[in-house]
Amino acid sequence: MLRKILLLTILPFFLFAYNEANVAKGQTYYKFIIYPMLNIKGDEFTKLYTKKQWEELFLNNAQGLKQKYASNKKFCQFLDTEKFETIQPYLKSFVLYYAKDSKVVAQCSE
Repeated sequence: MLRKILLLTILPFFLFAYNEANVAKGQTYYKFIIYPMLNIKGDEFTKLYTKKQWEELFLNNAQGLKQKYASNKKFCQFLDTEKFETIQPYLKSFVLYYAKDSKVVAQCSE
């Protein structure tokens, strides 16, 4: 019984730490991969949209992002690569965590 209580007490901390790791990875991917293509600082980029808007932009393999940034050919081509598919969950965690309607301020050092 004590083990179950301990597990239930510790589990939320592990889940929180896991989410923080995804956000940090997403921030790193943004800084080194996406930023050079868009030239928009991470803190500015994440505050462009609310969490709901970001969710919609990432639907259907990021079709919303492709439409929003259609004028940036290099970025649109990147959105169709396997590498983007790999880093997409991390980028999504990053932009959702620091979205316009979140109370968290990004600490991007670009």
